[in-house]
Amino acid sequence: MMKSMNFDSEDPHPKILDISSVEDNRTERQERLLGWDQKKVEKAVVLVVGAGALGNEICKNLALIGIGKIILVDFDDIVLSNLNRCIFFRKSDIKEKCLKVDVVKREISKINPETALVSISENVENLSTEVYKRIDVAVGAVDNDAARLELNYRCFQNKVPIIDGGIHGFRGNVKVILPPHSACLACNLTFLDYASIYKKDPCTGEDVEINDPKLPGIATTSSIISALQVQEALKIIHGIDEFKSEGHWNEQIGIPILGKVLYFNGMNNFMNTYEIPRDPFCPVCSSLDSD
Repeated sequence: MMKSMNFDSEDPHPKILDISSVEDNRTERQERLLGWDQKKVEKAVVLVVGAGALGNEICKNLALIGIGKIILVDFDDIVLSNLNRCIFFRKSDIKEKCLKVDVVKREISKINPETALVSISENVENLSTEVYKRIDVAVGAVDNDAARLELNYRCFQNKVPIIDGGIHGFRGNVKVILPPHSACLACNLTFLDYASIYKKDPCTGEDVEINDPKLPGIATTSSIISALQVQEALKIIHGIDEFKSEGHWNEQIGIPILGKVLYFNGMNNFMNTYEIPRDPFCPVCSSLDSD
């Protein structure tokens, strides 16, 4: 688009002094989407728990979209087996014994310096309650049920939406939880599931967390599941105010899969969603009444 021209010159063909192009705006393409509100995106604060395969991709996508702030929580350092599916990690990071959160922060600043990333090297169990009061949505990218249940419990306490993701080889799943309007991540767990997470030390009688076995992982699956998680987060960011005030979502951006699990199987490219039944005796959400 022509901004200004020089008409003072005797030249019969005025010169263009400045040109404004849509290509000068990094978010111009997504702002063409019906119902899109870039200001909401730029004001949003997203908690990401886990800085591994899913966490790398989630943070990358949030930064590209221009999210305002990411709070990234993970206590691990980088190992060689991370490199097949974590876009930000390098061998040099292993030699320097870098923490995952610090490397992701460094790389996100290169992708989009306008997205602030706060790195917290800590167990999610030790995360301050103040963090949950500051966030708009939490995205789970963990590889064990103990951390997943902790995030679920704390988010229900503070009525924070959760988008949980899990991957196993060519398969993955995404769950969207909106306290107190949907079932939570603990609703479909059985006594045996809890028993597999914790056990009693036979000598001391103290609770000991069981480390889940390492699962097969590939970059294609983590890319797909993380993209779906960010997509669901955007639906919540754009539509949560409308839902709370008017009872419906921003349909131009999409309706989140509340209280459902989306299953993806990359071996046959099958994808489907199923309801998560609410457990009336769930220790986390059964005592909460819908607003």
